[in-house]
Amino acid sequence: MLFLTRLKILLRRKETLFWVLIFPLLLATAEYLAFGNFVNTTPIDTIPIGIIMTEEYAPSDYLVTAFQSAKLEENKDLFAVTEYDSLDAALLELEENKIILLIYKAEEKTKIEAKTNSTELTVTASLIRQTETIIKTIEEAYQNGYTGTPVEIFENILKENNYFQDISTNKNATFYTIYFYALIAMACLYAALFGVRITTDIRADRSSLGIRISSSVVSKPKLIISYFSAAVSLQFISSCILYIYLALILKISLGANAGLILLTMILGGIAGVSFGMFIGTFKLSEKKSEGVITIFTLGLSALAGLMNVEIKHMVTQNMSFINYINPAAMITDSLYALYYYDTYTSYILYTCLLFSFSLIMLSVVLWKTRGEKYASL
Repeated sequence: MLFLTRLKILLRRKETLFWVLIFPLLLATAEYLAFGNFVNTTPIDTIPIGIIMTEEYAPSDYLVTAFQSAKLEENKDLFAVTEYDSLDAALLELEENKIILLIYKAEEKTKIEAKTNSTELTVTASLIRQTETIIKTIEEAYQNGYTGTPVEIFENILKENNYFQDISTNKNATFYTIYFYALIAMACLYAALFGVRITTDIRADRSSLGIRISSSVVSKPKLIISYFSAAVSLQFISSCILYIYLALILKISLGANAGLILLTMILGGIAGVSFGMFIGTFKLSEKKSEGVITIFTLGLSALAGLMNVEIKHMVTQNMSFINYINPAAMITDSLYALYYYDTYTSYILYTCLLFSFSLIMLSVVLWKTRGEKYASL
């Protein structure tokens, strides 16, 4: 009964429904029209890249091995690698489109030069991140008694486990997909507008409804669970509508595993509602809280690639820790990992981070609202 009543209340909030349901659909349409026919017609093929091999600019031997070993198909390389002994010569060939990406080391970091954003840039950056993770693991294993040089161990892993074999086996993968992943993340986080209303409605110092609730015999935990469930359910319904619109009407290739995509949307909705409840615990008016949520939602989605994928690439290159605390990035990275990789390791990592984010938000909410008492109602 409480669940259905709350659902009816949320459905009457037309302004919130616009941001949660209508706005993502409008933005998806705008992005689709802006990208035109490129959305579904950019396949991934062998990527011509350049690597500078001078002592000053050469990346690690591990990374060079990874680029040389990665496969698009069993008999087809993912990268066509050209080695250069001059940065100026490499940049010239990049400008002349003889290569589309240039990889080199600068300031102890691996850099990628590219003329434009592309699927190839996203895939290459992902491979570099995965390689760096493996390098740390291998070096620790080597220090603990493994035989052979670290490079030999690395080559064996590539050969036996085909770690990079399926980095991009989906031939319909496009650079533009990440925009729509970020849009899904934004839609999930807008559920925070439902969450802030929950906190407002259960507190006697915030609303007349809160006064009635505080003086009623209804269990507050039961009430919160019902309100929370109603908000997450409505958000999930809106996410399903968005997913159907993207996949079936706009025909955006989001990946074949619809079940796990929907699971990510559920977790994203939970994260959004939890974040809204957290914002609602601060002493702000409802309008100010909604303004804060709008700013944070758009800002976090922008960092996850909503406005420009290059922003996400820059964050990953220079401030990668942000991706581990940004719920929008967790959503996009989990969908990205599900789309591009056959293994579920990265997907599980990001969904666990997303779930942990929700738990932290809810824990703070419970801590800040525990045992509240009022002098008069």
